[in-house]
Formats: sequence, structure tokens, C-alpha cells
Amino acid sequence: MGGVGKTSLITHWAHRVRERFSDGDLYVDLRGYHVERPVNPEDALEHVLRALDVPSERLPGGVDARAALWRSLVYRRRMLLLLDNASSAQQVRPLLPGTPTCRVVITSRSDLAGLATKNGAHRMPLDVMPPDRAADLLREVVGAERIDAEPAAVSSLIEYCGHLPLALRIAAERLANDDGARVADLVAELAEERERLDVLATPGDETATVRAVFSWSYRALDDPVARAYRLLGLTRGADIGLSAAAALIGAGEGRTRRLLAELTSVHLLAERDRRYQLHDLLRLHAAECAESDEDEEGRREAVRRLLTWYAHATAAAVHEIIPFFSQIPIDLPDPVGVVPDFADRAAALAWGDAERPNLVAAISQAARLGEHRAAWQLAVLIFGLMLVRKPHRDWVTTHEVGIDSARACGEVAAEAWLRTSAAIAERELLRFERALEHLETALVRWREDGTRWGIAWTLRDTGATYHAMGRSSEAIPVFRQALAMHLEDADTWGEATALAGLAKAHVRTGEVDLALTEARRALEIRREHDDRRNIGNALNDVAAVLIAAGEFDQAAEHAGQALRVLTEADYWNGCAVSHEILGDALAGRGQAEEAGAEWAAAARLYESLGDPRGDELRARLGG
Repeated sequence: MGGVGKTSLITHWAHRVRERFSDGDLYVDLRGYHVERPVNPEDALEHVLRALDVPSERLPGGVDARAALWRSLVYRRRMLLLLDNASSAQQVRPLLPGTPTCRVVITSRSDLAGLATKNGAHRMPLDVMPPDRAADLLREVVGAERIDAEPAAVSSLIEYCGHLPLALRIAAERLANDDGARVADLVAELAEERERLDVLATPGDETATVRAVFSWSYRALDDPVARAYRLLGLTRGADIGLSAAAALIGAGEGRTRRLLAELTSVHLLAERDRRYQLHDLLRLHAAECAESDEDEEGRREAVRRLLTWYAHATAAAVHEIIPFFSQIPIDLPDPVGVVPDFADRAAALAWGDAERPNLVAAISQAARLGEHRAAWQLAVLIFGLMLVRKPHRDWVTTHEVGIDSARACGEVAAEAWLRTSAAIAERELLRFERALEHLETALVRWREDGTRWGIAWTLRDTGATYHAMGRSSEAIPVFRQALAMHLEDADTWGEATALAGLAKAHVRTGEVDLALTEARRALEIRREHDDRRNIGNALNDVAAVLIAAGEFDQAAEHAGQALRVLTEADYWNGCAVSHEILGDALAGRGQAEEAGAEWAAAARLYESLGDPRGDELRARLGG
């Protein structure tokens, strides 16, 4: 990509090896992506022939004649030819010496695939700098003492520069030219996204300006490819899949694939594992291009198409992942593009794992643009992914945005749903008062809406929050209210959930036999539903009650079964619980070393999910 340091690298290398080329070296800037007109092959040949002292009167006309003279003059000579900033294979081919004694190094923002196919070229992609090399560059220009004095600010500076050598060099020169400047001050300037490309500029030198270097590549694109590039700048996620990109661009998948392939071929886009990613600084530039070259309605329609695609895809994934859960009615717009058809639960989970950062970003973006209906709908739909994977902070973030958007739309049931769901995450983050605030408001909203299962759900989670706070005697009557409603409505899914909550609370109050009856009935219902995730959870619940009863062998057996089931279901949080309970059972049997290994496994999983129970287990293990 532009600014990655291609020219600097090859000229540095050429100076180190020039003694190997006894007949000399030549450099030609082909200006393939420069603001000025690219150098045509005929003019480039005139440059190299004059460098070989060919007088004007001996210069033939036409590309073919000049190429023939060039090859005859360098035949068997040991020469190095650097062709910088090439735009195409056609621009380069006439300059190839055609003799094995010469070496040619070419830089380009294009992959020049034709040279590899027809001329035997070896392609060497050049990526941005890793953090340690980026820091070395800053030390070299600014001085080690100043850079090492602010390690946190330096890390932020490198990130804001996207590890791009040109951006790093511009930032370094700014610091070097002002002895009193702190790295943190420059970082504060770069923190504002809309100003970042303005900051990464060298006054009076367009070649040392990140925006200009990117613009040369952009201006060289055909119109449909340029439009795809700038629309990609409207996205806020980490990357984008083909189907989502097709929805954004408003084209079929085949055409979209070709457009994205052109962008990757000129290094304005990276493809990894069939997903596409803009470099952070390129994203800012693409967004600027969208602002200037795409009308407002075009930008809004593109984002709406993408949000609609995400909503339908998320609904399809969640239906496969957690089909039994009740949900408020959602009237989505008509589908856009190709909505994924998931073969099984594992495929839906894999999609959710890949797309979660994009969904989180999309919800916030929708709210910022005033697309509140899309924001709350997507926040409701994403709950199934959150419940299974439990990325608590993403869970809270999306639901807080969704609550505000639901209120902006006057959607009572949506606000109630999102508050009830958000309370689960707050409870698991041990923020109990916040969870209760959500539940109290949700109960009012559910009653206002008249949704019985929503009222029962809120009562269940209120009971679960009381239990987590150590107030199990208060939790039991609330759980019983929810259970009565579920039984009256023949809602076996809710019944099993309420029974599981009662079992936990009755263990705490010392009513272990009653707890065991409740936990086993919940397990029986889960098996009738044939949902592996909930079967595994129910096995964990029974195992926990058996530990309270002192039945450590049976507890270990149930926890082991749960772990196998939940591993097959790819349910990380449930696996963590299984490891923890299995550790408790093994400790009860006096197997301290084995118990420690299970607790450590549980701690790692909890920590990966941002669950504070990981800290509790680390403390139990002595840190």
C-alpha cells in the first residue's frame, strides 16, 4: 500500500549491494500512481538509454525499437535496474533487460500478477511495521530517551499511525523538530479521527502527506472500484465478509468479489481468510472520499442495506443457536443480498464469532446516524450470541445503545427486552445494583406492554440477582412467582429455567433434597427439548447440588458429562462452569492437584470472556 516504505526499502538495499553490479545501477521513477501523468514506456526507455550515454541522434523512435537497443546494450552486463512506482505490467515489460546477468527490482501498489505469470517475477508483499520495529524507527528519529520515557503514549502513537512507516516518519519528524513536545500531546491530536489525516502531513511536501499518497491510488481506480472503496469507508467494524460487502455496495456477490479483488490487487484492501479489511488510515481516507464523492442519501442507503443484511443474518444465526428462547416480534425490512443459510449450530456460532465486532460497531453506528429502529432491532437480535458466548462488555455496550434507541422510537417491549437482557450481563459482572435497576424498569415496561412471558423472565432474573447477592431467601418467592406463571402458560423452557434458579437458592438455604429434585426436573425438561447447551447447563446444576449433598463421585460424573456435552456445543461459559464444578468435586474427593488443574482451566475461560469469576478462581489458586 502507499506509504509502506517500498521505495525506501529498495534504495536502502540497492546501496548495500551495488558493488555486486560492476556495470552500474539505474533508477527510474515510473510515477505510476503519482498526481502527475505516469511515465510511458517510451519515455522511460529514453531515460535509461541516455543514462548509458546514447546520444540524441541515435535514439530510435517507438517503444519496440528503443527496447531492442536497450537490450542489446545491456546484454551480458552486470547491472541493477530499480523501477519504482509502476502502475502495470505493460508499463514495465519493455524495460526488462532480457539477460540473466541483470537484476530488476520493481515497486508497485499493484500486485503486477502478469509479470509473475509471463516473466517469472518473484512477488514480495511488504506489510506495515510490527510494534517493536515501529518503536525503533521512532527512537532513531526522535531519540531513545524521549521515546522510552513515554511507553504508553508511544504505543498509542504507533496504533494511531496504523504501523505505517510514512505516518510514523511524519509523526517522528514533528516530535524531532520540537524538543519540548511530548509524545502524549501528539497522541491527543491524533485521537480525533476526523483530524488524523490532517495531523499526518508535512507542510509544503505533498509526497510526505498520508492523505495525498492514498489519494493517488484512489484517483487511479475505475469508477465502480472507486465507489466500492469509498463505501467500505462507511463501515465501522473490524472487517467485512463478501455477502455483507455485496449488501453495502448494492451488487451481486460475483461482481462484488471482482471489485474487491481489484482493490486488493492495488493494496487498498487486504483479504484474510475470505474476509476483507481496510487499514485504519485507509478507512479514514475512504470515509473522506465517501463524504466528498457520494451524496448523503447514497451513503445512508448503503449503510441501511448493510444494517438490514446484518439483522437478517443475525436472526438466522440465533435461530440456529438458541431456537427455544422467546423473543419479541421484530418487523425487519425486506432482506438485502444473500442471507446466510447455516448448516448447523457450529456454523452459526462460527459466523457469530467472526461478526460480533462488526455487529457491535454497527449498532453504535446506527444510533449515531439516527437509524434507531435498526439499532434496537439488531441489539435485540444479538442477544442470542451474547447469551451463548457471554462477552459481557460487548453485551452491555450494545444493549445500552439499544435501550436508548428503543426509547427514542417509543418501543416499550423492545426497551423491556433489552433491559432484562442487559441485567443478566450486569449481574454476571457483579454489578448487582445496576442489574436490579434494569429489572425494576423492565418489569414496569413488560406490564405496560402486557407480555406475560416477559414479566416471568424478569421475575426469574430478579431472583437470580438476589441469589447472586447472597439474598437467597428473597430470591425463592420471586422464582416461585415466575415458575407459577410458566406452569400456567405451559412454558416448559421457562419452567426449567425457574427450577434451576430455585435449586441454586435452596442449596444456599440448606434445602438440598428439594434442590436436587428441582435440578433433576430441570434436566429432564432440557433433555426433552434436546438442546445440548441447556442439557449441559442442567448437568452442571445437578452436579453443583450433589457437591452440596457431599456426593462428590456423582458430582464429578455429572460435571464430566456436562463438559463433554458443552464442548461439543462449543459453549465456552458452560465449559468454564463445568471445569469449576469438576474441580470442586475433585477437591471434595481429596484430589487437590487434579482440582487445581480444573480450576485453572476454568479461570482461563472466564478470563477470556471478561468474567470476574476468573479472578475469584485465581485467588483460590493463590494467584
